[in-house]
Amino acid sequence: MEDKATFDKMFNEWYAQFVYFAYYFINDAEVCRDIVSDAFEYLWRNYDKIEETTAKTYLYTIIRTRCIDYLRKQNIHEEYVEFASQLASRIVESHSHESDNRILLIRKAMEKLTPYNCRILEACYIQNKKYKEVAEELNVSVAAIHKNIVKALRILREELGQKGNQDEL
Repeated sequence: MEDKATFDKMFNEWYAQFVYFAYYFINDAEVCRDIVSDAFEYLWRNYDKIEETTAKTYLYTIIRTRCIDYLRKQNIHEEYVEFASQLASRIVESHSHESDNRILLIRKAMEKLTPYNCRILEACYIQNKKYKEVAEELNVSVAAIHKNIVKALRILREELGQKGNQDEL
């Protein structure tokens, strides 16, 4: 191609036609305009290497190829989103199932406690009360609450088979 005026003429005459062509592949006008603009930019950068007689065919080829690339990327992106979504739901289900099982095991182990120990444990760990609060409610010393908590946790660890793992409870 010879000069900038020729390029400007081609751009003005063909731009809308190429956007419509791209829209045939991709139903997103903004993406189509971006693809066509990129194709013209490529044409401009290679202005001296392309013959004016083949420029239109060349642009059609570039636009079609870029539309197909865009669709492939979208497809891969959608597949990845679907995969990530399925993986996340499996993880949530797995953790939920594990948590449910763990809660059932703890509840079953708590049946081994005396009602008094169970009441103290629930007040301190489930209701998040301080030892002092529970001691005042039950009219006992803080040391008695501590002693009963230690006893209850020991029984639970034995029942759950976790004697050495104090972080769990």
